[in-house]
Amino acid sequence: MAIATSYNVTSAKGARENLENLLKTVSPHETPIFSLIPQSAAPKATLNEWLCDSLADPVGAGGNIDGVDLAISDASNLIDTRARLFNRVATLRDIFSVSRQAEMVDVAPGGSLFAASKAKSLIQLKNSLETAIASGNDQSVGTSSAGATMAGLGFWSNPTAGGNTFDTPQQPFRSVSGSRVSLASLTESAWRGLLQAVYTASGSKGSFRLFGGPAVVNQLTDYTRSTTANGNFSFDQDVSKGSIRLSVVSYISDYGVVEVIPTLWNGRNDSGATGTDTALGTVNTDRGYLLPTDDTVSLKFLEGITVQDLPDSGAGKRAFSECMATLRVSNPRALGSIV
Repeated sequence: MAIATSYNVTSAKGARENLENLLKTVSPHETPIFSLIPQSAAPKATLNEWLCDSLADPVGAGGNIDGVDLAISDASNLIDTRARLFNRVATLRDIFSVSRQAEMVDVAPGGSLFAASKAKSLIQLKNSLETAIASGNDQSVGTSSAGATMAGLGFWSNPTAGGNTFDTPQQPFRSVSGSRVSLASLTESAWRGLLQAVYTASGSKGSFRLFGGPAVVNQLTDYTRSTTANGNFSFDQDVSKGSIRLSVVSYISDYGVVEVIPTLWNGRNDSGATGTDTALGTVNTDRGYLLPTDDTVSLKFLEGITVQDLPDSGAGKRAFSECMATLRVSNPRALGSIV
C-alpha cells in the first residue's frame, strides 16, 4: 500500500532564511544649505556680533556755495548709523549607544554596530543643523531648562521681524517689504518683483541660490508652460530632441542669475507649528529662501562637527555627535523669501 506524503516549503522546518548584506536608508539626508554656504570658525563666544551700516541719500544736483565757510552745525555724525547685528550659538547633539552583546554578534550587513551608529548619528546631526539654519526661529538665550537657539533664515528674511534680534537700532537693516512673497501669489510677475526688491534694497546684482521646497520649485517650473483652453499644457520646446524638459535649474533675470535648488528642510520649527513654519516631522513644501552666493550668509562654528566617546559603565559603548554653531547674515536686505 502506498503511503501519501505531503511536503511543501511553508511547512519545512529546516528551510534557511536569506538576509542580504544590504542596508538602505530611506529617509532624506541631503542638506543643501549646509553644504553650500561658507563655513568658518566663530570667535570664542556664545554671542556672535557684527556691524552693519547704511549710506545717506545723495544730496542732489545742487553744489556747495563758493566762498562760504563750513559750519560745525552742518557736520553729520557718520558713525551713528551703525548697528550691531548678532546671533547666538546653538549646541546640537545626537546621543547613541550599543550594548556589549549587540557589538559582539554577527549582524547584517556586517561590520561594527557602533561604527554604523556613529555614521548614522553624524547624518542625523547634519539634518538637525540644516533644520536650525532653515527654521523661522528667533535667537534665544539658553536657560536651565532649554538650550540656546540661533535665529534661522526664516527669521532673518522676515521684513517685519522683531523679537530678540531686531530691536529698534537693528530694524533699518531688516529684509525689505516686497522681498517676501506668499507662494499663493507667486506669479512670475511677483517673482520678478521679489528680485527687484532685493536689488533695490541692497544693490546686489549677481548670483543667487533659491533653496525651495517642492511646491516652490514646481511653481517656478510652471513658468515654462501655459494651460490651454481644454486643460492641457502648452510648451515652447524643441521636439526634435525627443524629450520634454520640465525643470528650472536656473532663472536668468534682470537682477542676477538664480540657481534653483530643491530642499526638504525649510521652515521646520523646533517649537512646533507656529506661523508659516511646520512641525519638525513635517515637510514644509511652501517655503523658499533666496540667498546671495557670496559670504552674506555663512555658518560660524564654535565647535565643528565631532564625535565624543562616553565612558562604558558596563552596558556597552556610548558616544554623542555634537556641534556648536550659529548663522551670520551680514546683510539681511540682500535676502528674499517665499512663504
